[in-house]
Amino acid sequence: MANNVENGDLNNLSKNECWNGKKTAIQVKIDCEATELFLTLLEDNWESLNDSKTSKNQIWKQIADGLEEVFIVRGQDKGNTCKTKWENMRKEYRS
Repeated sequence: MANNVENGDLNNLSKNECWNGKKTAIQVKIDCEATELFLTLLEDNWESLNDSKTSKNQIWKQIADGLEEVFIVRGQDKGNTCKTKWENMRKEYRS
């Protein structure tokens, strides 16, 4: 796949890959937008994540599916990618 993100052409892409480790200015912007959407989806599903009777894997998959509507999420298990992102953000905040 040709990566138009590196060319700085954000408006002509239907989906951009987020959290891919690149540090270009446009990629940082994409990552910030993806993280904002991620936090919104997390907030929408917060009660379910804190419910002991709900499958957490299923909730993380729903969050990943919501994120996938706008961005491309890396990894085989997209739900696990989102869970790891949350754990890393929480760990960074606490330190």
